Amino acid sequence: MRYRGWRNGWGLRLIALALPLLALLGALALGAPAAQAHGATPARPLHALLVRSDPAADAILSAPPTQVKAWFSEPVNPYSSELVVIDPSNHEVDTHDSRVSSSDPSELIVDLQLLRPGTYIVVWRTQSTVDGHITGGSFLFRVANADGSVPPVPATLPTARIPGAAGYGSSSGAFDSASAAQALFTWLSFLFLTFWVGGLFWETWVAPVSAATDAAASEGARLAARRFRRLAPYALGGLLLADVGLAAALTVEIAGGLRGLLVPQFWRATLFSGQFGSYWWMRQAVALAALILTLTARQPAVIASAAPSSQPEVVEGLIPSWTRELLATLRQVPRLPMRLLRGWLALSVTGQIEVALGLLLLFAFAMSGHAAATPPSERVYAVAVDLFHLLFNAMWLGGLFYISVVLIPASKALPDRARALLLARGAPAFSAIAIVSATLLALTGSLNTGVRLASIEQFITTVYGRTLTVKIEIFLAMVAISAWHAFYLRPRLSHALAAEEAAAHPPLRLGAAVGAGDADRAPTPADTARTGPSTAPISSHARGLAARIEDWLRREALLGGAVLLCVALLAIFAGTLSPAQASVPPSSGAYTATNTVSGYHIRLDVSPATFGSNTFTVTVTDPQGKPDSDASVLIITENLDMDMGQQSLQLQPAGSAQPGAYTGTSDLTMAGHWQVTVKVLTHNASNYLTTGFKLTAGS
Repeated sequence: MRYRGWRNGWGLRLIALALPLLALLGALALGAPAAQAHGATPARPLHALLVRSDPAADAILSAPPTQVKAWFSEPVNPYSSELVVIDPSNHEVDTHDSRVSSSDPSELIVDLQLLRPGTYIVVWRTQSTVDGHITGGSFLFRVANADGSVPPVPATLPTARIPGAAGYGSSSGAFDSASAAQALFTWLSFLFLTFWVGGLFWETWVAPVSAATDAAASEGARLAARRFRRLAPYALGGLLLADVGLAAALTVEIAGGLRGLLVPQFWRATLFSGQFGSYWWMRQAVALAALILTLTARQPAVIASAAPSSQPEVVEGLIPSWTRELLATLRQVPRLPMRLLRGWLALSVTGQIEVALGLLLLFAFAMSGHAAATPPSERVYAVAVDLFHLLFNAMWLGGLFYISVVLIPASKALPDRARALLLARGAPAFSAIAIVSATLLALTGSLNTGVRLASIEQFITTVYGRTLTVKIEIFLAMVAISAWHAFYLRPRLSHALAAEEAAAHPPLRLGAAVGAGDADRAPTPADTARTGPSTAPISSHARGLAARIEDWLRREALLGGAVLLCVALLAIFAGTLSPAQASVPPSSGAYTATNTVSGYHIRLDVSPATFGSNTFTVTVTDPQGKPDSDASVLIITENLDMDMGQQSLQLQPAGSAQPGAYTGTSDLTMAGHWQVTVKVLTHNASNYLTTGFKLTAGS
């Protein structure tokens, strides 16, 4: 028996099922570096942030330098990263030859003209080749006079857009035209992806079960399959175009304007440098292969003709009960693994290739998303959670899109009773998958939230958190709608159809009709036909219930589109997630504030908290109240009144006289409101403790 099974192809089909899963796991392992071993170098902060420079920030030089060099926390993209040096009048004093060092991909170099004594501002702008995000910032240095005197810092410094400034991605959550374009094309790509992959899942694991219930469901499945095959090329073509639009929007962001669309180097920065470009090409290749397969395949991948059962189309119904329906659905859950296996094995080779392409496309989306930009120590975990979130999203939301866009319009060709039977008996095959998918979506969404957010307060204090809150509210509304039509309206429709059938065709007394000897025989197809064909009239009550179910299914699918819009917005705001912030203090005098993160008390002191050079001191106390003198502390400053980019500084231990304190000097280059983000990496930890402060710098 086992030998015949392998010869009949079951063994080969099991191997075919395992291959795409193994390919996904292997690609995930190769695409995400292994977690760091105990005692290894701590995880780097996200984005390419300034680590040190030559000249150093606030340096006073006795002779003018010939170059400025800057080292960053991650390798930088040579096509979109830049150093610019200007004087206080916003005149560029470098030689316009900013470049990445040939020996160190994290080092930027620019040559200088002959500088006079005075103050100079170095503006940097980087795009990380690791996560693709753009950051920027600035620092000052001064060249002393010939007599050794130090030129004063001018009362005002450039505050207009300066060459090379970041311009985009402010952590304040600004939503400019480039960000809006990215959100739009990301949303469209998610819509097309979810519709196509969800349609494949429906036709592989829902349609065969639905079609086996009765003739109405079988005919509805065939009509829907034909409609889906007509729409699938448009979805895949739309996905290809949406991805091109997304690449164009990213190119505009990198270039700082629409002119970047005409400059090849900016396209190279988007598509040929860094991880996003690699997986963007993978997305395009997989979608194109699926499009070609869809257009050239002669037979649909789904089982197109499942034989209807010989049982009567309508059996005597029970009194409608939502608890009975819920329990019946839950009893189907343990059967899902075998149902998934049978659906896969029943597919044609073309169908199996399509499903494998769908899984690879989900993987490419996960690897080109924000999860792949997490620190190496948590990247495998973050990408795996994101991948499963996309998978369950496609199974539930994609199934809803299939019902709304494919199944309901296709079923209009059926008689009213057959259409109602399709909703009453065919749609329930989706219920168990929907419940499992929604539950796992909530679980993976919670895990994603744990990766992104550092505190509950960020649900309110950040744009990302507020968007996530809206997404959760829409999700809960969808769950309520699903429960309403699946466990309240649908049982009543089924009961109404059964009651009408019982009234129109009383139960057949076979003994009286054909003789006592035949009283116990099973109903024949002829008997079945007498019990009420699907073309029989339908009451206005049943028709109204069917229409209400269709309306609620459409509303649920519409809310599913809103959920995907929130996902697109989260992808935009995730790279600029701001930590929880303290209140804005008065503008006079030194600044002191303390925040608590995961039990650690982090105090920030800024002195004198005015325009110009300031001393930043961070004191770290562990949950037991003991100073932590074995940590790594990084601060990131950003002006909230004007987009001037970000500036980072690695603080150094203050010494034994101040245990747990770390200090450094940096510039607040204009008076006004500033955001100071503090990142603390404690001993043997793999993740930064992140918190934020707002202060007002005096003039």
